[in-house]
Formats: sequence, C-alpha cells, structure tokens
Amino acid sequence: MKELLTKLKQNKLLFTLTIIMTISTILGILFPAIISKDNKLLITTSIKKFMTAIDNNNINYLTAFLSSITNNSLITIILWILGLSLIGVPIILLILFFKGFITGFSLSSILITYGIKGLMKAFIYTLPNIINLLGTFLLSYYAISFSTLIYKSIFKKENRSWHPFIKRYTKIGIFFLGFAVFISIIESYLIPKILIFL
Repeated sequence: MKELLTKLKQNKLLFTLTIIMTISTILGILFPAIISKDNKLLITTSIKKFMTAIDNNNINYLTAFLSSITNNSLITIILWILGLSLIGVPIILLILFFKGFITGFSLSSILITYGIKGLMKAFIYTLPNIINLLGTFLLSYYAISFSTLIYKSIFKKENRSWHPFIKRYTKIGIFFLGFAVFISIIESYLIPKILIFL
C-alpha cells in the first residue's frame, strides 16, 4: 500500500486524477443524504420501478444497449478528442468528476432504497458504473498526457517524432471504444439477468 501511495505522489497527474475521482465519488455517495424527502421518494420509486421491470422481464434489452453504447462511446470519443487539444484538460477533469459523482450517487441510492440488505444488489447494480469510471480514469490520464506533450512541443519547443505517439494514442482510442462496447453489453444484458436472482 505504501509503495502504491509513493508511486501516486511521484506521478502528479495520476495523483490529481485519483483525488478528483475519490472526492467526486464520496460526494455522490453523500448527496442523497442531504436532498429533500420528496426527492428521496422520487429516487426510491424510480429504482423500485426499474427493479420491478427487471423481475417481470419487462426490460427492452436492445433499447437499453443502444442507449448505453451511445452514451459510453460518445464520452470516450469526446475524451479522446479533448486529448488532442490544449484547452481540453479542464473539461476532461469535469467529465471524470461527473462520472465519479454518478457512480457514488447510484450506489448510495440503492442503499437508501433497500438498506443494508440491498448491499449486494447495490454493488451489482453499480458494477458497470464502477468499471466505466475506472475506464474514464485511465482514458483521462492518457488524454491529458497527450495534451501535455502537445503543449510542451508548442510552447517549450521540445522536438520529438510524433508518429509513434499518434499511433499509440490512436490505439488507445480504439481500445477504449471497444471497452465502451464491452461495458454496454454488461450493463444492458448481463446485470439485469443477475439482478433477477437477488
């Protein structure tokens, strides 16, 4: 654990992203606790309605998959493109913060709805969000790193051969697009099937 913390502190970007992800997730977990009773009721009603639809097999899996893959792919493409710019870093950080907040909020909402007994259900329900958050974290790291290379090349006049960097960054983008498809399949098809048995 100490070695991991040491590596994080040595890599300032990795350390910063970890702090942002952690804080945003904690804020997401705490948020349902401070909202009004009416909003809590709306959340619990929505979740119970969703769970009932799963139990009754009333989920349109194709629609859910298309919605999920559109959102996940769009965010992946946006993050990748932002890495090609000099002004994209703040937006990348905001996207990571938002992803962390949503993950924490989803977990907390399930626990509010079902209590401690729903701990396993909460974990399974938010598992795609957790994996997706980690994917966003890694892509954010690569995107900001590439953006930093562009900045150093333009303003600090650092000469380098761009071909290997562009080739590597393109492969990273393709990988995370495939990752987005994988997460969408899990979220849309696998997770509802598992939740039926809980």
